[in-house]
Amino acid sequence: MVQKILLDTNFLIDMLRYRAEFSTFQDIEGGVEFFVSSEVLREIKSIANRRTRVGRLALIALKLIDERKIKVVQSLKKTVDEDLVALAKTKGFIVATNDKNLKERLKRENVRVICLRNKKKIEVM
Repeated sequence: MVQKILLDTNFLIDMLRYRAEFSTFQDIEGGVEFFVSSEVLREIKSIANRRTRVGRLALIALKLIDERKIKVVQSLKKTVDEDLVALAKTKGFIVATNDKNLKERLKRENVRVICLRNKKKIEVM
């Protein structure tokens, strides 16, 4: 069965910052399909307007979303973290994030989490 992975803003930007490859997901049984919420997309667009290194990474993230045809799912909540939790619980997503507080909250809600370890490897919790 294909695993549906919902990407958080910081996970996308960290993958680009540390040059992690999406091929690291190939070991997940059944394959993967990537999604972003409309709130995450809004947040990335907002960050992309900044004239900083993170802003440039956000611009690359927008191109990556387009080139990889990552699907955008309609948000259920107004804040990104609340939205990721709600979407994961209602639609069965695994959430990919490096946000410590969000990871803890997702674990309390019995939602599976993916994070980057050692800047290159993914860990499924």
